[in-house]
This record gives sequence, structure tokens and C-alpha cells, in this order.
Amino acid sequence: MTLIFNIEYRTSWGEEVRVLGSIPELGNNQPNKATPLHTVDGIHWTAEVDIQIPGNGSVEYSYHIYRDGRTIRTEWNSLPRILHVADNPKKVYRIEDCWKNLPEQQYFYTSAFTESLLAHRERSAAPKSYKKGLLIKAYAPCIDSDHCLALCGNQKALGDWNPDKAALMSDIDFPEWQVEVDAGKISFPLEYKFVLYNKKERRAVAWENNPNRYMADPQIAANETLAVGDRYVYFNLPAWKGSGVAVPVFSLRSEKSFGVGDFGDLKRMIDWAVATNQKAVQILPINDTTMAHTWTDSYPYSSISIYAFHPMYADLKQLGSLKDKKVMAEFNKRQKELNALPAVDYEAVNKTKWEYFHLIFKQEGEKVLASDAFRNFYEANKEWLQPYAVFSYLRDAYKTPNFREWPKYATYDAKEIETLCRPDSADYPHIAIYYYIQFNLHRQLLAATEHARANGVVLKGDIPIGISRNSVEAWKESHYFNLNGQAGAPPDDFSVNGQNWGLPTYNWDVMEKDGYAWWMKRFHKMAEYFDAYRIDHILGFFRIWEIPMHAVHGLLGQFVPALPMTREEIESYGLAFREDFFLKPYIHEYFLGQIFGPHTDYVKQTFIE
Repeated sequence: MTLIFNIEYRTSWGEEVRVLGSIPELGNNQPNKATPLHTVDGIHWTAEVDIQIPGNGSVEYSYHIYRDGRTIRTEWNSLPRILHVADNPKKVYRIEDCWKNLPEQQYFYTSAFTESLLAHRERSAAPKSYKKGLLIKAYAPCIDSDHCLALCGNQKALGDWNPDKAALMSDIDFPEWQVEVDAGKISFPLEYKFVLYNKKERRAVAWENNPNRYMADPQIAANETLAVGDRYVYFNLPAWKGSGVAVPVFSLRSEKSFGVGDFGDLKRMIDWAVATNQKAVQILPINDTTMAHTWTDSYPYSSISIYAFHPMYADLKQLGSLKDKKVMAEFNKRQKELNALPAVDYEAVNKTKWEYFHLIFKQEGEKVLASDAFRNFYEANKEWLQPYAVFSYLRDAYKTPNFREWPKYATYDAKEIETLCRPDSADYPHIAIYYYIQFNLHRQLLAATEHARANGVVLKGDIPIGISRNSVEAWKESHYFNLNGQAGAPPDDFSVNGQNWGLPTYNWDVMEKDGYAWWMKRFHKMAEYFDAYRIDHILGFFRIWEIPMHAVHGLLGQFVPALPMTREEIESYGLAFREDFFLKPYIHEYFLGQIFGPHTDYVKQTFIE
């Protein structure tokens, strides 16, 4: 089988276009093995590649710009190019592509729409192939599963301009659509338009709003298919609108809760969203914030792990019942008592749930940890799961989350941690219970996610901008953070002293060196459960108010990074530059009297030099 790639791209001197794909002949997606295209004018690039028919019948590929053997530019690849090929080793596919930049209405290409709001769960088959074929592909993401894209034109195969007889396109690669027509039955030149077709009513409901698309005779040879891609289709339809609700999980208490909202309640919240025609459910951060096992741990924006979920969100009923009926009855009684409280009793809820965790882990843990499902979860998440479990164990063993005060393991050592986690170590049972809890939390949240997607609801998460300075990440990956400073906000009308969040800031220079891998892994993990997420304090990616460690309020902070102004620049705005006023504490006599009243003399003598 032969693939002939053609793309128009105006390169600069020293640049070349290469194609990279999912098959060995296109480099198996290894950038150093991409196939070069050739050009005579620096604009029109082409390559002819002989391939074996892939086992799955499809080829994924993308275009890249190289200079000196390195990738310097990549086209938008959130939606990969896919070519479904016929089972014919003599077949030739002549592919005409355009460089893909970010599309208009990019949000329609996100998983929120493609997997939830406008998901096509029952896809069409790949289009039928012809001896002489014309394959037309187009992007149209804002089409729900009751409708499809269709091709209508001046040929019998395209309905002879009768939209109700248009050629329906396949959504196998939604939001890309495609149809192949028998080129042997086309009388060129070809004119056509895309139409929106209602599959239930079997009629066209809208035409695209532009002049006819035109194709002169492309001279398609026998046993050849011309694939024409990168068409974007828009219809004059009302803008998509949807409502939603934002709510913390701990507020979702139901009769089935255990004193606090949990992941089981989240599924019930999604049912309510469906019943009220809402399209999104956004929650607050759900990461583990356990430090002191007191109510002070309840602040959701200061977690000990960017990956681990808070154990209190576990739906105990989904963990199974205790075999000891007397003990189980006692827990059922406590459940009703906790649910009857007017507000969440954070400490009582967590104490009760942890008692249950220990008992159910003793009863079911060995079987669960031996399951294939857990092994798969462990291998996929070991990088963060193991350090988190050990950190949590040591936090309780040493009675503090401040790892700097631990008599042992204060400095993270991967080999020491691996030894602690060996199943034959004395510490293992105390560590493995965290594996068990996180595995169950993963399954429960994933079930809520799948329930939301199946019902066309977007589940939206929340990513805090900061981490705790007493966290797994600060212990394991301290080089990513400025631990000698703390983030906050400058003074404003809402907080005259500014805000001090006590969280370390990021060392962006270090993060840049590995391509922001820390953030990428965090986003990828969140994407397992959420089709959208809010990034708390997004401005912190560009600048953040950094406060010295000795400061209590936010008054003494500064923006980092910040561009300084010279004395001349300041004076050019008409502001006289006074070193004694701008660079030193400026305390006027009457300030002290206003603030301290009869204690003014004591303050002056004691605190001011």
C-alpha cells in the first residue's frame, strides 16, 4: 500500500516538513524517526511512503517542522489525523492536507464536549472504500448524536442538490466527519456543500453559510483514493448554552452519607443535575489535607498531596459491610447520629471513618490488594502513591507533618522508601492501608465521572495554585519550590493587611528545564476524572505576591516576577523620588498616636530605633 502525503507550508531557510505516525514506516511516533517530505519551492511538500497494511486498519499521523534534526514547531494535535485504509495492498492513498493551527471555537474539541455534552457514543463504521475513491473529511464538533454531517452537491451520489438525499458522513473519528464517494461516477467539476442532517427525522435542517465548494478534475487513477482533509464547517445555529452548579463535595450530604458528602453522593448530585437540565457540576478541591487530624485540616486549598484524595470522601457502603453484625450495627447508629448534625463535625467524621477503614482493610484488604484491578492501579500510580503512603505513615508515627523534624527519613531517599514499602517489612501494613483507601477512592470517583459522561454532564474539578510546605511534594521534589517564601495577596479593600496563605511559591526556572513535567503530570492525572477544571489563582502562573517567611501579614510582599522601575522612570510620571520615603519604613508621629493612643510612648521606646 502506498501513502502519498501532500501539504502546503511556507518554510524558512533551513526548515523542513516531516510526517510522524503510528506505524513503523512513519517512525512509530518517535520524533527522531519522522519521515521527511520533499519540496522544490519551499512551499509545496510531498512524500511517497510504501507501508504494510496496519493490523487495526488505520494510520495516525501528524506534521512537524524540523531544523537541524530537531522539532521546532508542531501542528495542533489534540485531535490526531486518522486515515482508515482498505484491506488492499495495491491501494494508493493520495492525501491533500493543510497545516492545522488552533481551530476556531476550540472549546468544542475538548473532552467536555466530545465525551460528555455532545458525545457520540455509538459511532458509525469507517466509510466504504471504492476502486476510485474521493474521501472528503471535515471538522464539525458542535453536532449532537441525533444529527450528522452530510454532503450535498451536483452529483447523483450527493443527492443532486436535494438535501434530503445527501450523502451521510461517518462520525467514526468525531468531531471529524468523513465520507468516500465513488469517483468513477462523478462528472467533474464537482460542486458541493455540507449540510446538517437530522437522523431521526431523516431530513436536512441547515446548510453551511458560504459559496459552493468547488473541485476541478483531480485526475484520480484506478485503485487510488484521493483524501481531502481539513475542511471546517460552520452553521448559523444558536450559540451553545448550558447551566451548572458549583458545590463542595463535603456539602453533598444525603441519608446514605456518613456525616459528610462523599463520592457516592456526587453520583446523586449528577442525577439531580440531569433532572434539572443542568450541564455541569463543579466541585472544590478534594485532595488529602490531613496534617494534625483536627478541624484545622479542613481547609481544602492546602493539601499534602496533589494526587491523593481525602479519605473522608470515601463512600463506606461501597467498601462493603463488616461481617461482625454487632460492630456494623454500631456504625449504622453512628452514621445516623452524624447525619443528624446541623453541620459537618470534621473531627468526628474522620475519626469514625478511619475506625471503619482499619476494620474493613483487615477484613478485605488482602483480597483487594491481590486483585488485577489494584495491581493495574498501583503500577499506573506508583510514582506518587508510594511516597504519599509513606509520608502519611511517618506523619502519624512521628506526630507531625513537618518532615524536617522527623528523626529519620527527613530527607527523601527513594531507596529507603522502597525498602519501607516491601511487603515483608514490619511497616508495610501501616503503609498498604493508604494504597487500599486511594484505590477505592479512585474507583468511586471514576464511577461518578463515567456516570456524568454517560448522562451528558461535565464534571469539573478544582486545582489549587499552591501546595503545603509540609507535603509529599515539598518532601520529595523540593527543588521545584521556593520554600523560603510564602504566597499571598497584596492589601486591597477586602483585606487591608493583605493575605498570607503560607504556601511556598514555584521555582519556575527549574520547572521550565524539564518542560513543566510536574504540572503536566498533575493535569494528566486530573483529566482521568474531570473533563474541565478550574485552576485556582491562575494569575499565579504569571506573577504571584511573595512574602518573606518572617512576615505575618501580606503587607511586606512583592510581585514575583516583577519588572523594576528606575528612578528616572518613576520621576517621569511626575512622582518625586524620595529614598527615605520609598526605601525605608516611613512612620510619622501622628500615625502612632492614631493606632496606639495612650500606648504611643511605650511603642516608640520599645519597637522603634
